[in-house]
Amino acid sequence: MKKQDKRNWPKAVIQILSFLLIPGLFEAQFSAVGTIISAVYQGTVSWERIRYSVWMVLATVPAVIIVGRFFCGYFCSFGAVQDFLWFAGNKLKKRFRKAGAKNLHSNSKKSGRNVPTGWIKYGVLLFWAVFVWSGMIKWNIAGPWQVFGQYSSIGHWPGVKPMFSIGGALILVIFVGSVLIQRFFCRYLCPIGAIYSMISRCTLLKIVKPRSKCGSCRLCTAKCTMGIDLTEKEQTAGGECIGCGVCINGCLKNNAHWKYRYSVWIGVGVTCLTIAASQFLIRSESGSVGKTAGDAAIDTAEQNLDSRFQDGTYSGSGEGYRGTVTVSVKVEQGTITGLTIENAEDDQTYLDRAKSGIFSEIMKKQSAEEIDTVSGATYSSKGLIEATQNALKEAAGDENTVQENTASESTDTTEEKQAFLDAGRFHDLKDGICTGTADAFRGDVEVQVTVENQKVTDISILPTATPRNTFSVQRLT
Repeated sequence: MKKQDKRNWPKAVIQILSFLLIPGLFEAQFSAVGTIISAVYQGTVSWERIRYSVWMVLATVPAVIIVGRFFCGYFCSFGAVQDFLWFAGNKLKKRFRKAGAKNLHSNSKKSGRNVPTGWIKYGVLLFWAVFVWSGMIKWNIAGPWQVFGQYSSIGHWPGVKPMFSIGGALILVIFVGSVLIQRFFCRYLCPIGAIYSMISRCTLLKIVKPRSKCGSCRLCTAKCTMGIDLTEKEQTAGGECIGCGVCINGCLKNNAHWKYRYSVWIGVGVTCLTIAASQFLIRSESGSVGKTAGDAAIDTAEQNLDSRFQDGTYSGSGEGYRGTVTVSVKVEQGTITGLTIENAEDDQTYLDRAKSGIFSEIMKKQSAEEIDTVSGATYSSKGLIEATQNALKEAAGDENTVQENTASESTDTTEEKQAFLDAGRFHDLKDGICTGTADAFRGDVEVQVTVENQKVTDISILPTATPRNTFSVQRLT
């Protein structure tokens, strides 16, 4: 094992553990920032709405300010995958060299170094901050980091469908770029990296490199993971530096070094502490959402003597990101006093993120209508809102609402189908009954078409297909 490889093994171990334990933390940071900024734009800043996001941001921001971007260098799962792709690309490059083939990389690290494209990630951040988080653009497309988060969640395999999306296409481009240019996404596209770069300029941990002792090798610059030109620098701290230490390991004269002894372990340790503290606060807050909001709801009850809700405990189900979400609603004195997730197939990280904002807003408004979804957990939010709405329908004493809505939807569907048939768009067909299958959102849909007198006379969805808006409502005793 080479000396440099021996020095890098702690980083590899930390990256593997982080990938297994906190694979979606990098994406959660970006979504948390978006939730806070959106609340500011909308003028709806409240502790109940943004506290989950605040605790999530505290996982990395304090550490980045104090010790630098060790989260990016050691803990980010997306960065770890890019490191692996670059490593695999280099191995492939060496095989081509041995075979006498042309170097496909063309010294990609160098070619990607001085190209003035590092500003692009600030443009990406500006786009989200000005247009998306402000609500000027309704952005319902899953980004590459959301797609990556689906595949990196242990125990959940989303299939190949997420890859057939804009986010899936972008992540393939990023992966190819990461083979050619080390940390391609981190250098040029990462919006959360742009934030970290701005707030880490005054970090305490620095890499020192006295120029008077430098030779002409420029190995530190050639090996820098982030493509920083270290030739004219006496030291580097924060900004684009992610604290990986590759420049130190590659210095033949041992000239480049951390200013303080054990800086790496200090940086890693501080980052671990902030992440652990954040997760603890999130878990504790998640368990107390119903309690704190419930106290406020009791006060509201005194002003709501004509409440439409009947006392009791009710449950409703809705469609989350990975399947059915079931919510239990507790009503006391005609007021919603408690909301609990009974069962869900979504990832816990996304559920916690959605739950903190959604449940607080429902308790505050005493209604599940016109509740905004939580950025970064849109589908989980919709599932919780739908489940709560269905439970509240029964709590309002309208036990036939579901059947009425179902009948209404059925009537609308019948009318639309008849209008389609009356349009006479298909003629001269062969009489008989035919079936066809197509890929829908959550599986295949099979349709039966009846042809009589060379015309389509009926179109039916076979019972094996999954209904679009299915839910169940039952009262708990």
